[in-house]
Amino acid sequence: MSVMLSSTTAHDHWWSIAESMWARSIPRVTGNTLPPYRVSQCRYTVSNRLWNPGTTTRVFRVNRILIVVLLVLTACFARRGLAQSPSQPSLTDRLLAAGSDSLADQARERGDGVRGAILFSTQTLACTKCHAQAAEDLLGPDLNQAIAKLKDQEIVEAILQPSKVISKGFESVKILTLSGRVVTGRIVRRDDETILLRELSDANRLIEIPTDDIERLANDTVSAMPTKLADQLADRQQFLDLVKYLMDIAQAGAMPKVAGTINVATGTLEPRIYGKVLLDQFGCVNCHHNDTDETTRQRLMPAKQAPLLTSAASRIDPGYIRRFIADPHTIKPGTSMPNVMGHLSGDDRDAASTAITHYLVSLAGAPFHRDDVDAESATRGHELFHSVGCVACHSPRDEHGTESMPENSVALGDLSQKYSVAGLSTFLEHPHSVRPSGRMPDMKLTHWEAIDLANYLSVGVDSQLESSPMQADPSLIDHGRNWFAKLGCVECHVAKDAVQSNQHRQLATHSPALSQLDTERGCLSTGFGNWPRYELDDNQRDAIRVALAAADTALGDRDQIVLTMESFRCYRCHRRDDLGGVSDQRDPFFHTTNENLGPQGRIPPSLTGVGGKLRSKWMRDVLVGGRSIRPYVKTRMPQYGADNVAHLIELFAAVDPKPSVKITETPDPKEARKTGHELVGRSGLNCIACHTFQQKPAQTMPAVDLTEMAQRLHKEWFFQYMVSPQLLSPGTVMPSFWPGGKAIRKEVLDGDPNLQVGAIWEYLLEGRQARTPQGLQLEPIELLADQDRAVMLRRSYRDIGKRGIGVGYPGGLNLAYDAEQMRLAMIWKGKFADPGGVWRSQGHGTVRPLGTDLIAFSAGPDLDDARQPWIVDQGRPPHHRFTGYFLDDIGRPTWTYRYGEIEIEDYAIDGNDSDADQPLLKRSVTLNSQRPRDNLVFRVASGKRIRAIDEHSFLVGQSLRVRIDPQHQAQIVDAGSEKRLVVPLSLPTGRTTLEVEYRW
Repeated sequence: MSVMLSSTTAHDHWWSIAESMWARSIPRVTGNTLPPYRVSQCRYTVSNRLWNPGTTTRVFRVNRILIVVLLVLTACFARRGLAQSPSQPSLTDRLLAAGSDSLADQARERGDGVRGAILFSTQTLACTKCHAQAAEDLLGPDLNQAIAKLKDQEIVEAILQPSKVISKGFESVKILTLSGRVVTGRIVRRDDETILLRELSDANRLIEIPTDDIERLANDTVSAMPTKLADQLADRQQFLDLVKYLMDIAQAGAMPKVAGTINVATGTLEPRIYGKVLLDQFGCVNCHHNDTDETTRQRLMPAKQAPLLTSAASRIDPGYIRRFIADPHTIKPGTSMPNVMGHLSGDDRDAASTAITHYLVSLAGAPFHRDDVDAESATRGHELFHSVGCVACHSPRDEHGTESMPENSVALGDLSQKYSVAGLSTFLEHPHSVRPSGRMPDMKLTHWEAIDLANYLSVGVDSQLESSPMQADPSLIDHGRNWFAKLGCVECHVAKDAVQSNQHRQLATHSPALSQLDTERGCLSTGFGNWPRYELDDNQRDAIRVALAAADTALGDRDQIVLTMESFRCYRCHRRDDLGGVSDQRDPFFHTTNENLGPQGRIPPSLTGVGGKLRSKWMRDVLVGGRSIRPYVKTRMPQYGADNVAHLIELFAAVDPKPSVKITETPDPKEARKTGHELVGRSGLNCIACHTFQQKPAQTMPAVDLTEMAQRLHKEWFFQYMVSPQLLSPGTVMPSFWPGGKAIRKEVLDGDPNLQVGAIWEYLLEGRQARTPQGLQLEPIELLADQDRAVMLRRSYRDIGKRGIGVGYPGGLNLAYDAEQMRLAMIWKGKFADPGGVWRSQGHGTVRPLGTDLIAFSAGPDLDDARQPWIVDQGRPPHHRFTGYFLDDIGRPTWTYRYGEIEIEDYAIDGNDSDADQPLLKRSVTLNSQRPRDNLVFRVASGKRIRAIDEHSFLVGQSLRVRIDPQHQAQIVDAGSEKRLVVPLSLPTGRTTLEVEYRW
């Protein structure tokens, strides 16, 4: 029959029919009863594979054939565990069945608020992205206020059934724009002109939508909070711990409001300060200097100095130098270099630029040579450029090298035409030797990183540029030196033997002080004349005029900070007060080595109040010495040079007061240190679960080192932060162990927050000499097979990755299978595995095999083409597809995958060699081919050494004996640094079986 229905109606109509048929029919097909939630899982899996609605209406031809196909697919998925889906109800389902009253009672009696606080802050649950104490503009409500109104059982329901009751003001909305874009989120602010929305898909992002651009706005009855959040927890105890922490918060009072975002600024730079930044950027004071001018006298940072040119022609192509001098704004759009030859005729401009180039070549000492780009090095350079912080100021580039954000970026120009690879790498490694003013900072690149980055930035060099080194013409050197002075180049650039006398200058015959300038003439005009011409827009000209009008007004300390931070582009990474922070466009290029740390693990820290936070010595270590305590942040803290930024240390201290907090002095420091040691440990507040200690990373996340806290921080700031972390660091993953000023650990020091924090501070004062807290050295978790059933663990394994599947067999043998590359990855004896590295780090660690006699095999698929094998890398072979596994009656898996038109089943069981009285692993590989296929090879083992024992037996390494069934012949082949034991295969149509035994 044929039916015309709307896509949604038809979809639901036929699925309701199919579900009822499945519920009745599946027991007949599989021999097992399928519970309702499994029927829904089948529906979800099959519909996602078969259903792809693309239009509003669609013709459905539903007949018995379709129903049969769906039933067969469902039976298949039911038999194979829905491609690794669990066969038991989820944790959320089990908790709902237990009831909210019972769970609330259990949380009060058995829950641990400290463990719950840590769970609350992990990225597995990501609670802090939407909820924070005292935050007012996140997706979720202020917990102190919202939870305080709830009964304990209602807190349980809020987690398990978030859409049951949605807090007023925190409803989600769906907005359809005129362009067809659909945005879902929470309205943070709304007026007649715009709606400010906290986006559901990215809780860190605020977007502003003009009301005129909205076609439709509708309320969403589904909460922004995930419905199955509890499934991210390991067990019921973790749920009880989380609930207990929320109960503790509910008992606390409300806290002051703070902004919810950590990387979005709302302010704008004052025009007078922006104008002063531009005066510095374009080097105006180099010509218009005057010792009595307030703009010059009030500066705390030295004026920007142009690049040193003494050795420039050995790094930079002389042909590029000549073209750039003649027309800088065409050769490098966005440059701060003025056009000083606009008033010259074409012939004079060519003559002057050529002469100056010969003068600079004479100073270089070494000739310029081009070198070839190393493709592999350039690939590494691409990764560096887009991860260490270069794109905070410079535009990111696509795969073709095209800049994607040129309008908001510092111009680089065509570096492939400008530099040699060697010259550019030398500059990148030591930028201050050429640009001492620090506007191009030192990114702390190693020698090899600088080479990689230089190769990447040199990709695309025109081979036609290759030429013999330019020799300086003696007859032009003096002319060039004179032009260098006449055109005013000498005012900004330092070059050996340059003429300094003003009598040679054409451009600066009248260079009044900044305060005496006519702002409608000269450099600020739009006309051409006997003055430098800068690439300025109207906004920049207006800002400079405002700055010049205020030239006699001294800048205060706070404005000096803003001037310095804007001049050195600190605001591209750091937020301070209402200025700066990482933009939405550049946010994807800020990375971390540990996702558990949240945005703070990849976004440079806020500098709001930093003078009241950091000790001056530590700040100097960071700004001048390059010290770093956040190795998990891939973006590097640049070095600008002590002369350029050291003044910030005193300015921050002068402007930012220390928090005003009550500190109770510790009567007995020794006893306090002992208590602090206990609080930091696992049985106290478990700080060691997240923080590095003496450079040893924690299991959960490598947060800042505890042993450097007292060395870094002012005591007052530490006390304030510990009690109210969100107040000083909005969006932090640091939980509050004293919510509302009330201690979670009430049994310690009578629950006095001041005494507890003071005890921790006394302990931290010992720095690297502090005693190791309990919990840093963790005992392994042993996951073992039952006596009569295998155990499996799907997690990341060493040298396998996240698609590793470990199997522990009842007989004491174990293996790990790589479902990414379809291979047997390792085998070992004895105890199965320690999953602590995964369980304690919310899925980001690796499983550690226990036991003994571990044998690892090389990467790459076991089955491959003998003539054109896949070149092994970290990815998935393009012609292989893992299709899942199914279990036998004692839980031993059969791996299934496809290679082209061949279906493979790989099944291993543990056995016993009665002759040698030792266990063995029997492996049966069945290949089902749709047509004859030659030139295949199956790898059964690999190692440094392999030798034949007899026709079908082989010794791999020193202990592994491999036996191949008599129906197949194995070969030993060389593969670079290792040998491989392979079985050549020529498959007929149908099934072929290969049997292999492993003894060791």
